[in-house]
Amino acid sequence: MLLGVLLGLADVFFVGAIAARGRWARIFGVALALLVAVLTYGALGIGIARAIGIGRFYSVPFGAERIRDWHILTSLAVWACIWAGVILWLLRRQRGVA
Repeated sequence: MLLGVLLGLADVFFVGAIAARGRWARIFGVALALLVAVLTYGALGIGIARAIGIGRFYSVPFGAERIRDWHILTSLAVWACIWAGVILWLLRRQRGVA
């Protein structure tokens, strides 16, 4: 259920980033980056934990098997920055500015 909601929101933000112009396109792009960061963090954490055979979530890039709240927040911030950079770069290329 939650995954469906997140994917639906990501679709809305993706269409908004492509259809909007200027500042609104960047706002939709950053919102999309936040959602994709959460999805990436969750998928990697579950996938790596299953691959190495531990029964817990594996936090990437900070925390590994023993995670605290600050590991989660900094890891999500890293993924959000990576995705925001990629999405905003792609939006600039799409508009022909780069």
